[in-house]
Amino acid sequence: MLKTFAKSYQRLVPDSPIYSKYDGTCKVCGKDYYKGELISPFFDHNYNFWRHTACYQLFFLTLQYGSDCNGCKEELGPKTYGYWSKHNGIWCSPCGEKLFPNVSVAYSQFQKHNNFIRRNRKGRRYGK
Repeated sequence: MLKTFAKSYQRLVPDSPIYSKYDGTCKVCGKDYYKGELISPFFDHNYNFWRHTACYQLFFLTLQYGSDCNGCKEELGPKTYGYWSKHNGIWCSPCGEKLFPNVSVAYSQFQKHNNFIRRNRKGRRYGK
């Protein structure tokens, strides 16, 4: 288990899914999980929450290393965009988007800003 430290808190990050010691609620799908069920971490800013291992928290990012897509098995090279999950693997953009809306996707501030600009441009173009 990896420990990361900040000024005011200590975050425990398991390397693989763990068995729940308590009942709780999945932060991705909102359904309950029960004692003894496999769960994985869900990160939201400075907080650690928990999710079903089958519920994905994906990060849209530039991949540093090559890998195969979990969906179409296509080889993804380094420096390509894709969806990554700590415990669930990697998806190319088209396969990752097929998983929507039942996943939580994290974007960087730069990507959020670009999405905001793109949405506002579309609105002005069509007179909305």
